[in-house]
Amino acid sequence: MQDLPPNNSLWADGFKQSGKRNEFNNSYDVAIIGGGFSGLWSAYHLLKLDPKLSIVIFEAKSTGYGASGRNGGWVSSDYPVYRKTLEKRHGLDATDNLFKELANAIDEIGQISGQIAPKASFVKSGTVTFARNKAQERRLKESADSEHFWKSAGELGQLIQVTDLRGGLFNPQCATINPFQLVLGLANYLESKGVVIAEGVFATQTNGGVLANSSLVKAPVVIRASEAYSNPGREFIPLYSLMIASEALSEEIWDQIGVKNRFTFAEGTHLVNYAQRTADNRLAIGGRGASYPFGSKLIEEKEMTSSVHQNLEIMAKRWFPVLKNVKFTHAWGGAVAITRNWEPYVQFDKSTGSARLGGYAGDGVTMSYLASKILADLIVGRESNVTNLHFVNREIRKWEIEPLRYLAVNSLVKLSGIADKEEARTGRPSLVSRLISPLILR
Repeated sequence: MQDLPPNNSLWADGFKQSGKRNEFNNSYDVAIIGGGFSGLWSAYHLLKLDPKLSIVIFEAKSTGYGASGRNGGWVSSDYPVYRKTLEKRHGLDATDNLFKELANAIDEIGQISGQIAPKASFVKSGTVTFARNKAQERRLKESADSEHFWKSAGELGQLIQVTDLRGGLFNPQCATINPFQLVLGLANYLESKGVVIAEGVFATQTNGGVLANSSLVKAPVVIRASEAYSNPGREFIPLYSLMIASEALSEEIWDQIGVKNRFTFAEGTHLVNYAQRTADNRLAIGGRGASYPFGSKLIEEKEMTSSVHQNLEIMAKRWFPVLKNVKFTHAWGGAVAITRNWEPYVQFDKSTGSARLGGYAGDGVTMSYLASKILADLIVGRESNVTNLHFVNREIRKWEIEPLRYLAVNSLVKLSGIADKEEARTGRPSLVSRLISPLILR
């Protein structure tokens, strides 16, 4: 494989970097470390609140290189922590407010992408989580709520034709996009408004600003938006999520699959999976399964864990036998950051001007937009509905020390896969899943 796109994903296929490295000054109002969604959206929201701000974004690789350009393209209202858990932790009102703002964020992303990133092909058609055995059916029925509506096998079969379909949940608050095209559109818009995006520049925060390739750049406000690519300590871990994509499929094949309106979809397994029908009629499917690296160290080889890619292809062809002879032409992966309680963080210290955000646990397309909107309000001193959400300026619960963290996380990943096999075999809720659920804290 030669001339790989900057993040090796389907979304960036065919993209050629200009090679341009923007020059930057020695002083700005705001310096942002990280050129993914969190950094780009932070600049976007700050300019909306104060167009006079001078802003620089430093990106060590290329814009959208990390999870922002490699994800599953779900603009989802789902949250890494289950609603029932949130209600126990934070109360009903706080939980309702969160999901209201997530739904608003989806619509706002749709409006913005239509204006500045039409190639992102934003389509809001909802999401389907289907059951293929009795255990999944029982679990999904129990999790139905005001956002997730149970549909019978007959009803759901009109939308998607999966083998052994037993019904599933439909949530209208989800959209499908090409995430890398949204990154490009957003970056181009920001540059047109005077934001400097300096690629190939490694930046670290220091007193009064940042060191950018060893040059001091002064800034009273510094936003760390590098998430999984920053030093995690024990505040978050990187978990790898991998994807594959098929060749473009004919309309005859899609007629046998469904997904006419390009809603997102997944099987209700314990091991995370997610899929979409792309704008150019490919099947893109992703999931977890790669092991956690000791000490939270990023290891590029994890992005191409062949066993996970193979399992994803097997899963896709198990769902849709019509794909038996279809080729899967793309395979890639990337790391997402996960805090110990699976909740994001948005933090701003007014006295030092230090800010950071992240911890989206795989739900970052929507959450990065919302978190950046919150952070912009905090920076300009504007109180709003979003600044009062429960996770704002909360202390991050730390993960266990090594080697306990390594042993526990990898055991949980393995046991999730075992629980799925157990349920597929017995049709009963997994005993393994009952043991691990309290440990996951979701």
